[in-house]
Amino acid sequence: MKKAALFVSLALAVSTLSVSYAADPAFPKLDTSKKVTLEVWSWVPGLDKTVAAFTKAYPNISVKIVNLGGGPNTYTKLNTALKAGSGAPDVAQIEYGFLPSFADTGGLVDLSKYGANDYKKYFVPWTWGQVSPEGKAVYAIPQDTGPFAMVYRADVLSKYGLAVPKTWDQFAKEAAVVNAKSGGKVKLGNFYSTFAPWFMALAWADGGQFFKRDGDGWIQTLNNPSAKKVLNYWYGLIKKGDVSTIGAFSADYWNAAGAGSIISNFEAAWGPGGYAGSLKDKSAGLWRAAPLPQWTAGGVVKSGNWGGSSNVVTTQSKNPQEATLFALWLNLSSSAITANWNNGGLFPASAAGLSLPALNDKTKNPSKFFGGQNINAVYAEASRGVNVNFQWAPWFPFANDNFNKQIDLMIKGKLTPDQALDAWQAETLADAKKEGYTVK
Repeated sequence: MKKAALFVSLALAVSTLSVSYAADPAFPKLDTSKKVTLEVWSWVPGLDKTVAAFTKAYPNISVKIVNLGGGPNTYTKLNTALKAGSGAPDVAQIEYGFLPSFADTGGLVDLSKYGANDYKKYFVPWTWGQVSPEGKAVYAIPQDTGPFAMVYRADVLSKYGLAVPKTWDQFAKEAAVVNAKSGGKVKLGNFYSTFAPWFMALAWADGGQFFKRDGDGWIQTLNNPSAKKVLNYWYGLIKKGDVSTIGAFSADYWNAAGAGSIISNFEAAWGPGGYAGSLKDKSAGLWRAAPLPQWTAGGVVKSGNWGGSSNVVTTQSKNPQEATLFALWLNLSSSAITANWNNGGLFPASAAGLSLPALNDKTKNPSKFFGGQNINAVYAEASRGVNVNFQWAPWFPFANDNFNKQIDLMIKGKLTPDQALDAWQAETLADAKKEGYTVK
């Protein structure tokens, strides 16, 4: 079994916390005479505006933001740089699901060397478990979380005389109505075919488990019953033409969403910020958020989690102390958390950050873009329904890429949903064993 087999277990206690935001914590004191420049790789919208407050507070530290796009683009370049021994930034944004594989490279600084454990108490407990699973080494500073909910165009649903679907059965029926009445020009939903975590979040909401620690080894079940249930459901909608399969975060997707030809989707808590930032005035005020449809009506609303990310410091950084300070400030400073919510819709990982007035300010984005709805309340409810017993494995990056291969074959009609999941399981399992992991 590989060393640093870092894993994460999600315990979303976000909405049960009752914390008022006090003054920012005391951040590490550094040599202010030393002039340094930090390079930061992140895809958070408006991060350059956020760090202006940091450079004002720490004028000796310059910050260069490099946005390489979404996770996959950043991860490919970061992995190459870490393996090459050069070219990596000081700080990089990494989603929780991908953190184990990067920790496994040995290219991340153990931030406990720079006092990171002193800040554990300021974060929602489960998020610290994501970055420090054994309670000693700290591989990153938690940034945000991603409980799952539905976003939709209220105006177009009203146009077709439809209600917000509360069950998946209702969603399927309404998808057929929208497709038929629009002559195929409007789709109720969209299947993100190249983002395994999106699909996994939907299965997660049904209790699906994909990875589980088993003593010193692992158990992998990518083709679990919930995964098959969810994928067969969506494949049925795709075959009928009732939903689209446009790539996530693509120009085509944003154009369709802005024009009202895709009128709903399932997004993490950070998703609404992407809509506000990408669509700007186009369809502004017309979107709303609602709980995830349920397989069974009534009862507690169940949800999953998509993404959520952290900030790592790479071993190639010549200024790890300053880089650690920046990562802490970015995720614990009230000004940074407020700016990241307003500019990028990041749902905080810090306990106190969840009670910041900005999260409930309906006059600013992303709530302003969503018609003045307090969308934080919707996502707080979603967080209550997330299954806490969920783990990621260090070979997830391969699983993520292989998912794209199998789903592409399914959409082309070369595999059934069950065959696609079975192939995903078999090929990923074989690769994990090849890489030296003890897994069955």
